[in-house]
Amino acid sequence: MADLIVARVLSVGDHPGARGPSFLVRVDLGGGGERDVQMEPGEYTKDELEGTLVVVSDDLVLQARSHAGPRLVRPDGDVEPGTPVA
Repeated sequence: MADLIVARVLSVGDHPGARGPSFLVRVDLGGGGERDVQMEPGEYTKDELEGTLVVVSDDLVLQARSHAGPRLVRPDGDVEPGTPVA
């Protein structure tokens, strides 16, 4: 199983060369540095994602598939970037 880590979104842009709608998201992993990951935008805007906490695994932002579209999997409180998810 891949490591799940809390990250803070630093910036969001369109993913160049993606086959479908996709964001390229720069995240802060605390002591683990920064990384580019991708996510399906769904109804999220770039502006509302910046500064929020998300959970990442490898090169993806974790999302649940709902009937309303992809929904972010994220902590429900303030957690330090780089915190492992159990």
